[in-house]
Amino acid sequence: MSFELILPFFPEELQALLLDPTISDLMINGTTGVFVDRGGMVEPIPLSKPYTNDRLQAAIERVARILGQDLTSQNPILNTRLPDGSRVAVVGSPSSINGPTLTVRKFNRWFTSDELVAAGSFPSLIRDDVVNLILRRKNGIISGGTGSGKSTLMKALLDHVPLHERLVVIEQPAELKLAHPNAVRWEAVAAIPGQVAVTPSQLVAAALRHRPDRIIMGEIRDECGYDLLQAMNSGHGGTLSTLHADSALDALDRLADMALSARTNLDQAFVRSQTGKAVDFVLHCERASTGRRRIRELITVSGYSHADQCFQTEDIYRASDT
Repeated sequence: MSFELILPFFPEELQALLLDPTISDLMINGTTGVFVDRGGMVEPIPLSKPYTNDRLQAAIERVARILGQDLTSQNPILNTRLPDGSRVAVVGSPSSINGPTLTVRKFNRWFTSDELVAAGSFPSLIRDDVVNLILRRKNGIISGGTGSGKSTLMKALLDHVPLHERLVVIEQPAELKLAHPNAVRWEAVAAIPGQVAVTPSQLVAAALRHRPDRIIMGEIRDECGYDLLQAMNSGHGGTLSTLHADSALDALDRLADMALSARTNLDQAFVRSQTGKAVDFVLHCERASTGRRRIRELITVSGYSHADQCFQTEDIYRASDT
């Protein structure tokens, strides 16, 4: 089990939280408080035995070393993963004022699309529409805020990709649990002493030389948006990726902006036109104030209107506010 790698370095109460299957996120705010995300709701966890900053710092430094990195005052930010894909994020001294900030995003289990439908997160007819788009090799974006279920939704949809197809999956960090027999998994990594950076953009370029049927991008960040657009527009249908955004339409705007940031010499209208040409649908998910995760919108994209300066979209589904 992945957590066995790091459990010995933490007090028993924190060990219990790491192992609790009802908790998706463990957040340690230095010595000022411990919080968890349970069922989509964040709640404080009082500890009977407080710990010191020195002990927390020592524990996190050991965890970093086990995961192949060093956390120092010269390198105070750590973003890595455990073998099961659970994310480990740290901001240490001198940036984190009240002691090291540690957040662990746990993947206790992955869900099928049938399970998401049964849970009320995904209307069955909309699930079928999206699966049909995937089988027709349409390019899609899954958008949403932090903790809205983007990765969970992506994995559930990738289960429907035909088994004879070859997938190149690019993530930072790697987290998806795929059972696909011909899935190549790559991970972008940051530069650390003794290791050069390998960027998502470099991996997208490399993917084109490894005969992919589909390129799967765990999350679009910064300049790799341009490279992914080029891949989508050069015959690589069936691409699927996630993106932080406030709505389905905002996801298109953000993707175009990220692509433009990588090629500032290009005309904005041209980049937006390329975005409208590349993306066929956007599926937007949300986490409500009650903690419930659900599909909020599904739109299809048919292009970009230069005259109206807007994307040409059609609303396929929009959840009610109730």
